[in-house]
Amino acid sequence: MAGPEEFHRIPRLNADPEIHKIEKSWLTWEDSQVDTASLPTTGAEFQDWFLATAEAHTQPEFCAYLADQASLNEIALFFMAEELVDSKFDDLMAMVQIGTAGKTKLTIAENYWDEMGEGDLSRVHTRMFEHSAQYMRKHLDNNGIDYSQLHFAEAYENASLLLMYGIHRHLNPRALGAMGVLEQSASPRFQAMVDGCNRLNVPEDVIDYQRIHVHVDADHGAEWFEGVFVPLVDRSPELLQEIALGVATRVRVANAYYGEIWNQMKELG
Repeated sequence: MAGPEEFHRIPRLNADPEIHKIEKSWLTWEDSQVDTASLPTTGAEFQDWFLATAEAHTQPEFCAYLADQASLNEIALFFMAEELVDSKFDDLMAMVQIGTAGKTKLTIAENYWDEMGEGDLSRVHTRMFEHSAQYMRKHLDNNGIDYSQLHFAEAYENASLLLMYGIHRHLNPRALGAMGVLEQSASPRFQAMVDGCNRLNVPEDVIDYQRIHVHVDADHGAEWFEGVFVPLVDRSPELLQEIALGVATRVRVANAYYGEIWNQMKELG
């Protein structure tokens, strides 16, 4: 139950040698895609680097397309893709708090409480998201649109990366980094989804989940930086690099996912 600063001492609990081999190869490959020379080497460098990285990850062209041009078929397809990659975010939030302490644990706990709808079952975020997904799934079905194409490599890589980081506790710092940049960069995308759905007269209740995340994720991003990153990034250069690797890898993987889903959306027209 050690904290993230003890990542190098946490035992690997995967007893299946085949899965261990696959995950080790995958992790090695992901690491090879990161220019480690560009990562921050001090806590003082981390803030500017992180904020610049998150800002570059907001996908402005994709967001503009969602807001101003995408058809309802395209937006519905994107909702279905998001269901594949992001539908269990509350469980990931619960996993990454294990072993943390003090302000870091409290920050994650507050985030998790938001995910739980602050105790209101009807406002639990996964339930709200499922309500959106049901509407969009029905729309695609009624229009005879086959969304089995969503099972593409970039979607599974995006979904499985956070899951792998969360399950294996020695990768906890990477999970914290990845989830931090996700929170920091998500608000413009949610705003674009709301704007696009409003343009297409989607019922208000269908986009409640997206609407609340415009502001919630903006708040969470700032809180995550102050409450999670600030207490950790000066602990050791090794811990800092693990957190930064999580940020950089999440950005690369998610960028590939957004590029592919956008291509598939435009094929629908």
